[in-house]
Amino acid sequence: MEIVIRDANVDDAAAIHDIYGYYAENTSVTFTEKNPPVETYRQSIINTQKAYPYIVACDKDGKVLGMAYGGQVRSHDAYKFSVETTIYVSNDAPKRQGIGSMLYKALEERLSAMGYKFMYGVITDENEPSIALHKALGFEKVGHFENIGYKFGQWKGIVWYRKQIGSLDDMTLRV
Repeated sequence: MEIVIRDANVDDAAAIHDIYGYYAENTSVTFTEKNPPVETYRQSIINTQKAYPYIVACDKDGKVLGMAYGGQVRSHDAYKFSVETTIYVSNDAPKRQGIGSMLYKALEERLSAMGYKFMYGVITDENEPSIALHKALGFEKVGHFENIGYKFGQWKGIVWYRKQIGSLDDMTLRV
C-alpha cells in the first residue's frame, strides 16, 4: 500500500475530527469523552505548527488515514526540549500496513531536526497495540499512573514512554 506522509493543513481538520472522534466516543484509548467540533481541530493544526510538527498519513487517493503531532509536555521553561506526542490511525484504515510506524518515524525525524531531545508517549495502560508500537520504535517505559482517569464507568491508568531523539550536548531549538 502506498502511503504519503505530509504536513497537515486546515483542510485535514474534518478527517482528523472523524479519526479522533471514533476513539473519543467509543474507546478508552483517549480520556477525551466528547469529540470537539471541526473548528477546534483547524485551530489545533495552526497553533501546533507554530512550534511542533503536525503530520498526516494519506493513501494514494489523498484520504487521511492517520495523524501525529507534538506538543508541550508542561508549561515550565525547563521542559522546552521535551515533547508529548500524539498519534492516531483511523479505525477503518488497512491494518498491519505500518501506517503508525511510518507516522511516528516521520514525526521523530521532524522533532529531532527541530532540536527536541525527548519524545513522550502517554498511553492508556490497557492499550496494548500502542504500547507495542512504542516499544518497537525504541521507547522505554518511564512511568505508570494507576487509576488516574475515569471513563465509561471504570478507572483507567496511563503509562508514559520516552525516547531520546537528540544529543543533550546541542541545546539549540530550531523552531
